[in-house]
Amino acid sequence: MNGPLSLADALGVKPGEVVALVGGGGKSTAMFRLAREVAEAGGCAITTTTTHIFGAQTALEPATNRAGGVSLDVFSALRAWFPDACVLNEADGSRTRPFKAPAGHEPVIPRETTLVIPMVGADIFGKPLDEDHVHRPALVAALSGAPLRAPITPDIVARVLAHPEGGRKGVPPGARVVVLINKVERLPDRAPARETAERLLREPAIHSVLLTSVREDKPVLEVYTR
Repeated sequence: MNGPLSLADALGVKPGEVVALVGGGGKSTAMFRLAREVAEAGGCAITTTTTHIFGAQTALEPATNRAGGVSLDVFSALRAWFPDACVLNEADGSRTRPFKAPAGHEPVIPRETTLVIPMVGADIFGKPLDEDHVHRPALVAALSGAPLRAPITPDIVARVLAHPEGGRKGVPPGARVVVLINKVERLPDRAPARETAERLLREPAIHSVLLTSVREDKPVLEVYTR
């Protein structure tokens, strides 16, 4: 295709797709960018959440400074009312941290979901595994086998995102999984992101990995597939 690859094209988003974004590192930004790209291509996009997100992450900024999530029943009704729309859903929270592991009650991924996008911010590489940088560091430590306060490495990130109780938790049967390593433009060297992508693709359930910069004019920097 001519010009930079759009995020929607790199993800293979089609009309009627139901997308769940999980993890950290720019879910809301990625969701709204996808919605804009779908609309600009002539399609219909609906953005929603099955969790709570901060009001500042939306254009609404409610009085509580949090946007409440819809129930799974409401989500199913929304899907039925607009069968041709691309429904984009933020399915968990990360308290603005770039990396996380899910708690027992999350993510809330509707059964209609066809594409799950686990995300991580590339700015986490080299940072310590602690509460200042990671949401639920103890759970990340448990899933990855790394000790608390250890520097975050590609191996730690890949272990958590590929884990069935980590980035793949709650993925419905038949849904494809595409990982986004976001904020790659902040890295002085892309080697940690590239190593993470290569490690992630050792897990057969992961369809592909994108190195992205979703705030930039060129959102997709590199694509990794088998």
